[in-house]
Amino acid sequence: MLRLLKIKKSFSGVEVLHDISFSAERGCVTALVGENGAGKSTLMKILSGVYSDYDGEVYIDDEKIFFKNPWEAKHRGISIIHQELSCIPDLTVAENIFLGKEPVGKFRFVNYPKLIRDAGAILKEFDFPYSPDTILRNISVGWQQIVEIAQALSSDAGIFILDEPTSALAESEIKILFEKIRLLKQRGKIIIFISHRLEEIYEIADEIAVMRDGLLIGKYSAAEITRGELIGKMVGNNLREIRQTESFFGDETTLQVEDLNVFDNSASYLSGITFTLMQGEILGLAGLLGSGKSELLKFLFGELKARYTGKIMFGENIYTPTSASISLKKNIIYLTKDRKTEGIFAGLDMIENSTISVLSDFSSGGFIHKSQEMEAVLIQSKELNVRFNSLHQKIETLSGGNQQNILIGRGLLNNPRLLLLDEPTRGIDIGAKEGIYNLINGLSSKGISFIISSSHMPELLRICDRILVLFNGVPAALLTARKTDTKEILHYAFNEGQL
Repeated sequence: MLRLLKIKKSFSGVEVLHDISFSAERGCVTALVGENGAGKSTLMKILSGVYSDYDGEVYIDDEKIFFKNPWEAKHRGISIIHQELSCIPDLTVAENIFLGKEPVGKFRFVNYPKLIRDAGAILKEFDFPYSPDTILRNISVGWQQIVEIAQALSSDAGIFILDEPTSALAESEIKILFEKIRLLKQRGKIIIFISHRLEEIYEIADEIAVMRDGLLIGKYSAAEITRGELIGKMVGNNLREIRQTESFFGDETTLQVEDLNVFDNSASYLSGITFTLMQGEILGLAGLLGSGKSELLKFLFGELKARYTGKIMFGENIYTPTSASISLKKNIIYLTKDRKTEGIFAGLDMIENSTISVLSDFSSGGFIHKSQEMEAVLIQSKELNVRFNSLHQKIETLSGGNQQNILIGRGLLNNPRLLLLDEPTRGIDIGAKEGIYNLINGLSSKGISFIISSSHMPELLRICDRILVLFNGVPAALLTARKTDTKEILHYAFNEGQL
């Protein structure tokens, strides 16, 4: 048996897992479910050695264990398939499958003929259409996922953690995967299956553990809990949040999208997207992992390089989102959810981070007017309540909430007509969240339109006028925020049809 006892985990002083005790038995598929941000992946990263700084205890068959890194967990028999692909794209398929356990011959050189042969035997069970010596990056994402699954399932592990393993798979590939899971179950393995797809959970799981807001709510027999009851456990009895101020839309249309389909040669990102966004309106995007929320925002900003069909109007003109520079010229601003790697410039100070996209406004003859630049940033920082010691302070030394306010300030210096915000309160504390909510409402009242993606349903209900729910890139519902609640949003996000 696997047991995790009284597990606590914090990031930057904010506790995200609260005293969790969880168990899973051999020969059993335990599904772990919950909304985005419930703590499922964080808990599994503790088990697999990704996080070692936590409170609590982990036991395998009554032996207390502690892993300093994923290597130690792997050699103790824990195999994990992450929701993000972790294979090495420049190695061959065979090299990825046997990475770290390559067959060797004389003088400890890798026996490549055996490597290719053994990989081919494993992949044959998955009806794999490529040669084992194919470079991984040259095959589709779905088949790369199969390679990662084959790598994990071919090990002699005792515990298998599958974190959203079907997100890139076709139905035929999912069927093969489930056959392998059932085989592992027969062999007495411990299997933890994380998925947002309820139909998969009820097909493969014996028991279902529910997490909500960093807490383990309970564990239930899959045969004895209905889908409606399960969604209720995930949502809880949270009171519905609603906008605290009335919205006063302008008469003008900011953005009109008609039958938008976004795709490339290997994937379909979005299909049949239709909505109209009015001046000063706040439209929320809801959906589970892989629903297409981020893809829609990136596409509208010109950052998702893909083909499309359909019609997009920005104001009274046809809009073709081909690049970020064109979007900025049209006063369309995008804030990424990955603030650390795609938002801030970590080596630069507050001033440089604030003005980097509008330097032409503070320069002439090739020279930057530093006094004007500093004055503008100082005024902006005070209006956004940014806490800092010096304008020359490196941005990475500030809290997440202050970093986010600086990024919002950078956007406001562009005099935006439309703000595209992807998880705008991710990783910041409650006080900073309230400040951002108030800022969004204030800008909305001045006629600035918003499209906001969030995995936290009460947040969308709190600040949005309408909420577009996506499922696998397709609209599932367009709801009025004041007339819906978290349960209804999740119902559509799970593609459960009409209530």
